[in-house]
Amino acid sequence: MSTTVKVFIVLILIMCLGFMFTTMTQYANRENWKRRWDLDTKELKGELESSNAALANYSKDKVKAENQVVNLNTQVTELQAKVKEQESRITDLNQTIQNKDLQLKKGEADYNALKENFMAQSKSLEMVRQRNAELTHIAQVARAVAFNLNVKLAEVEDDLNNAQTELNQRNQAIDELGKELKKNQAMMGLVRERYPKIWNEVNDQTASDRYLAAVVAAVRANPQGQQDLVMLTIGKEEKVDEGIEFIVYRNNQYIVKVRVERVMNDMIACRVIPESWNTNNLQIQQGDLATNRL
Repeated sequence: MSTTVKVFIVLILIMCLGFMFTTMTQYANRENWKRRWDLDTKELKGELESSNAALANYSKDKVKAENQVVNLNTQVTELQAKVKEQESRITDLNQTIQNKDLQLKKGEADYNALKENFMAQSKSLEMVRQRNAELTHIAQVARAVAFNLNVKLAEVEDDLNNAQTELNQRNQAIDELGKELKKNQAMMGLVRERYPKIWNEVNDQTASDRYLAAVVAAVRANPQGQQDLVMLTIGKEEKVDEGIEFIVYRNNQYIVKVRVERVMNDMIACRVIPESWNTNNLQIQQGDLATNRL
């Protein structure tokens, strides 16, 4: 063979070897890329699935977030409404506080007025207590005077009973009228000597000519519940004497007669005459009128 043919054969062999190398290299590369493609595809599929799952979770979270936003907006709206309501309530409370302050000031003014009134009433009460103490003292004095007068009255009644007994005895004897008259005159003389004040009051012809008027200041009842002592608003300045009788009346209605037992500066103590009570069962009251003659 010629050298050219040999060279051509060698070239062909070299080309075949190069082609074989190239083909084997391509085949090897193709297999590597296929494996890598499969791996990349699997990895991409896993990442895609992870992304889809993450996207689904994100969507859920987004929906939850949106719902939370809606709920929060609703809560914000409600809170704003509550805030407005609380502001309105605060305004009302401030107005109420102002009204309460005004009422408190008015209450303080009323309290001060009541306190002043209480002080005045306390002073009046103290004066009334003093007056009651004076009246109690007057009543005690009047009781003592009444007791003394009762003793005197008992003595006078005893004397009168004795005189009546003697008078009855003397009335039985017509022939002894002159003697009985002398004895009666002697008895009257005895009364004039023993009780000159009563004698002068009985024989005072000018006492009934003076018109005296008074008002009932107080009435006292005895332990049996019967009215027996009356205090009248008249005294020594009106020249009232003991023993004068007053007629107690109300609205032109007769009640009872009373007799003066003790005369004080501005008041007199009178004893009720039991047999002079009215027939209408009227009782003496504070404020009734009294006069010595109608």
